[in-house]
Amino acid sequence: MRKTAIIYVFLLLGLLYPQAFAADGRGMVHVMTNDGHKLPLYGKSYALLIGVSDYDTGTGWSDLVSVPRELDRLEKMLKHQGFAIVRVNNPDDERLVSAFRDFTGKYGYDETNRLLFFFSGHGYTRNNKGYLVPRNASHPGRGERGFLRKALPIMDILALSRRIEARHALFLFDSSFSSTVFEAKRVPRTPPRITARTTHKVRQFITAGNAGEEVPNKSTFTPALVDGISQGKADLNSDGYVTGMELGMYLQSEVPKYTNQIPQFGKSQDYELAQGDFVFVLGRPALVMPRKLEKTSSADHAIELEFWDSIRQSDDPDMYRAYLKQYPNGSFAALAKIKIKKLESR
Repeated sequence: MRKTAIIYVFLLLGLLYPQAFAADGRGMVHVMTNDGHKLPLYGKSYALLIGVSDYDTGTGWSDLVSVPRELDRLEKMLKHQGFAIVRVNNPDDERLVSAFRDFTGKYGYDETNRLLFFFSGHGYTRNNKGYLVPRNASHPGRGERGFLRKALPIMDILALSRRIEARHALFLFDSSFSSTVFEAKRVPRTPPRITARTTHKVRQFITAGNAGEEVPNKSTFTPALVDGISQGKADLNSDGYVTGMELGMYLQSEVPKYTNQIPQFGKSQDYELAQGDFVFVLGRPALVMPRKLEKTSSADHAIELEFWDSIRQSDDPDMYRAYLKQYPNGSFAALAKIKIKKLESR
């Protein structure tokens, strides 16, 4: 009887606190497809968190004092998601490069691993090419050669993303730089649901802003990222999962409500690395909607997304006004207002 009770307690703990047993990256992650099939998705989960808050005196970069606290929140959330964390604070140029190299060397060549990369710090754009700024890189205004010797090109990150063999990798940058290589070529009409295709390989990228958008001292991107997953706000189709695509869509509509930054997101431009979707499993069950209501809601949202997708690259402010007239409280209303403001200021 006592033995049975002990077993029952452990089973109960496993049901109520499934993430407690996966804080070190262990534990198979399964997902349920929309048609009821259970699929094994990840074996182990690892996250590399890099924050640069204290730039060297004389480099010309402002300090970002809120970065450590923001990374603390992100780290806590990811541990609850079952990730083992590697954290690097205030790296110089050599440490920044070695952080990516060592992390991928250790965890990047097991296909069943789920990898997350996060960088918070200054970014910079030169000749339409993006760079991550370590603590000891001088501002280009004080000498471009010195900057180029220290800064880490985004193209190096893209090359790294192609080399690793993990099934799914998500790269998040709380920085602003030219991110045209990351932009989704087409936003899906409806938030994607889990299918067998979700398990295919993918490299996904989300940035806090684009070239010329100033990094705020206090981030909106990182808190919105944490809340989007921990509170399920980014679960746009209420299926109990947050996918990388949903997260990008959510951040692109949420962040501009509070800042002038417009997050960009997309998948690898390599066909074979753009087929799947990164997945976070939420702690709450999926919301089951009445079938008729679900169809109506999905259809309305699909029409809005198709409208937005048709104008999102436009340089005509009247196109965004037309969207706001049709969807004054739409998912992209805040983004449309910023687009109008920027286009009219040219």
